[in-house]
Amino acid sequence: MHIVVYSHGFGVRRDDRGLFTDIAAALPSTTHRMFDYNQVDEAANTMTVEPLEAQAQKLLGVIGNMQREHPSAAIDLICHSQGCVVAALAHPTGIRKSIFIAPPKGMLDTERRIKEICAQHGIAFTQEDVIRLPRRDGSTTIIPPAYWRAPGGLDAQDMYSTFAEITDLTIITATEDEVLGVVVFDRLSPRVKLLPMTAGHNFEGPARPELVDIITGELKV
Repeated sequence: MHIVVYSHGFGVRRDDRGLFTDIAAALPSTTHRMFDYNQVDEAANTMTVEPLEAQAQKLLGVIGNMQREHPSAAIDLICHSQGCVVAALAHPTGIRKSIFIAPPKGMLDTERRIKEICAQHGIAFTQEDVIRLPRRDGSTTIIPPAYWRAPGGLDAQDMYSTFAEITDLTIITATEDEVLGVVVFDRLSPRVKLLPMTAGHNFEGPARPELVDIITGELKV
């Protein structure tokens, strides 16, 4: 049995705006586990983001359940954007292969992007107050002060390198990333396979099928 667990990015639902759905469709014989990190209120069309440590614990719980229910299964992990930081922070064991798609270097990338969105909408940015971000799909992302209480001194490159000691880790970067900007990893462990792609942050358009082909090739059982 082959299982893929997914770890989505900031302010999106479990399918990562269709990215994970497209990947799953290319692996029809695989069992796919997608879930929401955040609290979603369908009636109010809002999403309240959870702190990174809470997200990491949720990921560990999902993976742990899969391992208990299917002890002989090969379990892989696919993460996008902030979901890569969450996975590295969670540091789950027993994962055969992990693929990080457009990972940031750390929380500063997310903070910079949130500040940009706030500025676009004339919203005051402060880590001490609740921030309500209007999104392009009409929903609102709510960021409580607790979100910023991440573990201090997070160094994503060190975290990714450490994670690569217990899983086969491939990182796919987007060379035209409009969200994170140009992300250059210069201190990754040689254990990490680094694959740059000419694509935006969400690998839309012609980059999407190319990304899916790379991932299906990497996850061959």
